[in-house]
Amino acid sequence: MMRTRGAIVLAAGLPFWIYLIRFITEVRKSAFGYELGSVAFPLPTQFRVARGVAMISLLLGLYLLVTDFIKWIKKSPTEPSRPTR
Repeated sequence: MMRTRGAIVLAAGLPFWIYLIRFITEVRKSAFGYELGSVAFPLPTQFRVARGVAMISLLLGLYLLVTDFIKWIKKSPTEPSRPTR
């Protein structure tokens, strides 16, 4: 069976992605709207930190998922199993 650590890391980063999406949606509804990240309305520090953690967890999770899958494929037998009698 394949290891699930990549999926666990991806799931751990999910709350950060939810926070980022909700924050951007609420800001777009505000008076500043699409000026998020400009000189007039710079990105808050906690938004930048959450974005960094979300990106790191996404990349690390995908890396672990792919490497575990490759190891699992290499470990699997190439010949089909014979039925037992």
